[in-house]
Amino acid sequence: MAQQRILFVDDEPQLLGGLRRMLWDRRGDWEMHFAEGGVAALALLEHTPVDLVVSDVRMPGMDGPEFLEAVRRRWPGTVRMILSGHSDREFVYRSIKPAHQYLSKPCTPQELKATIDRVLGLRAIFTDERLRETVARIDSLPVLPAVFAELTEELRSPNASFKTLGAILDKDIGLAAGLLKLVNSSFFGMPRRIASTEQAVTLLGLETVRALVLSHSLFSRFDSRRYPGFGLSGLWDHSLGVARLARNLAGLEGAGKPVEDVCFMAGLVHDAGKLVLADLFEEEYSRVLDIARSRNITTWQAEMEILGVSHAEIGAYLLGLWGFEESVVLGVARHHQPGLAGPDAPLAVPVVHAANALEHALVVINHQYAEHPLDTVALTALGLGPRLAAWREAGRSLLAHGDSPDE
Repeated sequence: MAQQRILFVDDEPQLLGGLRRMLWDRRGDWEMHFAEGGVAALALLEHTPVDLVVSDVRMPGMDGPEFLEAVRRRWPGTVRMILSGHSDREFVYRSIKPAHQYLSKPCTPQELKATIDRVLGLRAIFTDERLRETVARIDSLPVLPAVFAELTEELRSPNASFKTLGAILDKDIGLAAGLLKLVNSSFFGMPRRIASTEQAVTLLGLETVRALVLSHSLFSRFDSRRYPGFGLSGLWDHSLGVARLARNLAGLEGAGKPVEDVCFMAGLVHDAGKLVLADLFEEEYSRVLDIARSRNITTWQAEMEILGVSHAEIGAYLLGLWGFEESVVLGVARHHQPGLAGPDAPLAVPVVHAANALEHALVVINHQYAEHPLDTVALTALGLGPRLAAWREAGRSLLAHGDSPDE
């Protein structure tokens, strides 16, 4: 297996030397390059393509955001990461736009290595060259929403508080209002009305709020007027329904709250790739929707026919670039084909697949679309065949209670 190539960029030679020493033990796995500043890095990239670039933010002449934006335009398939000790938060979060991930200094060697391994490990999960080609065709990959990144960064602080997290959410008025509307719907069944984002974070838990923030950001960037038959509100309701059911199914299996949160997040963003593909491949995706309706096949089957890749893989690949854990990534990637995840698949794979199929069967948004049958063969191979009757009943029970997120 060929070494994976990484370029580290900083204007201070001492820091680059420190990175060399810190990562010396990975020289057998990675082909590492080091450049002093953005201009030198771009010159190196002209003749030495890399899989991942890690850049500082504040550099004279060409700063990190400017450098990463140039990389995005010229080498769109290259993963872009910021590693910075700069303390001006407003500057930092403006700089997030051209990056897939952001890490702050001081960063331990273990944390840096784990983050790089996780991102580069996506190539082991997504081996299909068609996916790489599709991603390379995307001129501007959606970037991690700044509010989401700021929430994640605050969590890494030993002094993180619900008050601070609530203040971060309040920076986006539309997001804060949408979050409180959803929290106060019967979807979450809160015993009292929630009046602040701080309360929402406290009562829902951070992972649930992070999932909601990410989904809101992806949906808000999508212009549904370009696709009159797309049904954006229906897709949002479906995503919430799948998230809720996936969490319940995980609870039925005695998974515990951390795994339930993973299943909820994977369910909530399982169709995010549809928004990405429709937004960035408008003409092709209009054909996808037409074929799905006229031939009564699923959207993901039409995507494979027209684009050679489906929303499941695209969505999962981006989530992986953004630093989501592998269980969420696999839950999204294999929600139509759980058998491809193998015998050691995390619980998110079968429960998101089942939740998606059951939600489609119980809540028919458009009768023109094909059914999404349960892959009983794959679920049985994972040892969950005897649980399907209980899972179906759980879906019917949730639907009967009428927990609409829009109430």
